[in-house]
Amino acid sequence: MWKHILSSIGIGGVAIDTALQKEAYHRGDKIEGTVLINGGRAAEPIDALIVSLHLQMDEVREDSDFAYHDKDVKEILIPIQREIQPKEKLTIPFSLEIDLEHPPTSDTNKTFLKTTAVIPQAVDPSGQDELIILN
Repeated sequence: MWKHILSSIGIGGVAIDTALQKEAYHRGDKIEGTVLINGGRAAEPIDALIVSLHLQMDEVREDSDFAYHDKDVKEILIPIQREIQPKEKLTIPFSLEIDLEHPPTSDTNKTFLKTTAVIPQAVDPSGQDELIILN
């Protein structure tokens, strides 16, 4: 019972890691990689994975006190709908295309690929990787 309670708040729960084929891409390229799911101490149901592309912009806006603003650019939902057993390892491939209008990486624009596992009634584990977008 304690393993399930601890897993639901993120202690000893499922861990995820995203492996990409490369870290630099051109606009219009397809990002291809795999999400590695590592089971925790107790079995946990995973509904889905969300792989999303985020743009972080450094700009001054009158309606905000923050210099950085995040914009969700694109996301894919990968249904899993299964229970991950303790210490189980599962690899899920994915691909996501970068729009031709996506701004290149600069001092004021940064792009991140965020991966989140959707786990009912638990802290959703996530990971984030910075990408370099070339002209």
